Amino acid sequence: MSGVTLATPAEFRAAVQQCLDGNDLAGAHRLAREAAMAHPRDIDCQLQLGRLLDQSGRHGEAAAHYQALRTAFPNNAWVAARLATSLAKQGRGEEALALYHAAVAGAGLTEAQRTQIARQIAAPLRRNHAAAALLASRVAVTPDDAALLREAGSAAASTNNLTEAIGFLDRSAALQPLPAWAHAIRIDARQKLARRAGQWPPVDAGLEAALEAALAQPPLAATYVRFLNRLPLRREAWTRLYRQVRTAADPGTKDGFLLYEILLAALQADDRGFADEVAAALVSGSEWAERAAPLIEALHAASSAVWSRSRLEDDKAAELQIVRVPGAQATLLVFATLTGNFMMLPLAMLDALLAALPVNVVYLRDTMSYAPGLRGFRSFGPHLDDTLVRLRQEIATLGAPRLLTLGASASGLSAIRYGARLGAERAVTFGALTSLGPEFGHAAIRSGRLTMAAVTEAQTRFRDVASELAAAPTMRVEFHYGAEYKLDVDHAFRVKDLPGISIHPSAGVDHHYVVLSMIAAGTFTGAIWHD
Repeated sequence: MSGVTLATPAEFRAAVQQCLDGNDLAGAHRLAREAAMAHPRDIDCQLQLGRLLDQSGRHGEAAAHYQALRTAFPNNAWVAARLATSLAKQGRGEEALALYHAAVAGAGLTEAQRTQIARQIAAPLRRNHAAAALLASRVAVTPDDAALLREAGSAAASTNNLTEAIGFLDRSAALQPLPAWAHAIRIDARQKLARRAGQWPPVDAGLEAALEAALAQPPLAATYVRFLNRLPLRREAWTRLYRQVRTAADPGTKDGFLLYEILLAALQADDRGFADEVAAALVSGSEWAERAAPLIEALHAASSAVWSRSRLEDDKAAELQIVRVPGAQATLLVFATLTGNFMMLPLAMLDALLAALPVNVVYLRDTMSYAPGLRGFRSFGPHLDDTLVRLRQEIATLGAPRLLTLGASASGLSAIRYGARLGAERAVTFGALTSLGPEFGHAAIRSGRLTMAAVTEAQTRFRDVASELAAAPTMRVEFHYGAEYKLDVDHAFRVKDLPGISIHPSAGVDHHYVVLSMIAAGTFTGAIWHD
């Protein structure tokens, strides 16, 4: 804009916009400041400068600018609204919401304008109950605004008002298709609500329908496939929804997250040819290829004849599944890991490996909690003692003379604790956790899937590892872990000196999936069945 003299507010504003159109942010800021100084009583020039500051992330400067304007324009609702938004973006939610109610809510604005301002203020205030209430109050005024309903649903979910969240999101979905993030929130809220209510099974027809609607909406999103992989869906429902994924999936996509989740789903479906195609499509060296590498290595280590000998038709909604072997020399309790499989490997594929052993296999999957069995299994009854009674009955009915337990990661802790309570000869663990406490930064706690309150409550039902083992002095615990993976090393060394514990590092393994590396090396079943 050099060589051009700007005089009127309109000329200044047009020049600022021209700079923005040309990605000249510095020029836009310079001209906006010149305009604000040249025309201190022109509200549009003043608001333009504040807006530029906010858009540049300079929320403190924007708030200071708007605060000064409040003196010059004390009754201007838009100045108050912009100041409230800048405060909210700084995390000053209480001040922002108080200002909205004092200077915006009762001002001479249209309902649509009030709703727009409320949405802008509430957007950065995640997990703020007052902000969620503000959006809910706007829904009462404009009940058919699909975007507002989505945002109100998101805010309600962030404050754990799950019933209201589901209601808002269902109403929004009835008005127009939900975007991916809103589908994910609706599915997650339904799942959490069912678990909170103690509903078993935790996946009802409403949750199945919500996931089906998400999977049917193109393009296929990794988040939806992850829900398919992790939700304890009935076998019939899971198979139907997998067909949707299979139809919509494009192995040529460059979305590594999506390919990774499709790979897990294809393996669960025993769709091995497609699984191999998807695995090959993961770009070497990418984050998701690295994550899947131990699994792919394990898959390639065994022949198709080995993988085809599985005896288990896995039902992800079942907490208890039993494979009986005539003349079995032992019963093996297998505790599924957090996502309902065994460290990425579907339980049916794990069974193909365990088929080589002379053991009955009892598969246990916790469908109600991310702490595998630590609070008991809900299908057996509401209390831990109900689970222990039921398992003792099943073990006695199977009749084998020896009892072993098997777990990995968090379920390794379950294998130890249940093994001690049930009189197991050995607990065999892979990358086992020895504590769910925050000192180890457990992933389920960090992500919010497992709260510290739930951990504390679970710990009251079981004693710490040392106390459990002291009460079961004849049980041995074998810790297999990656020698180069610090978290697993820390867990193993935390308990290595306790009686009955032996540690078995796998040299060169630098990840949490040591069990997959042992499968690839051909040492997995030997770690379970030996003298």
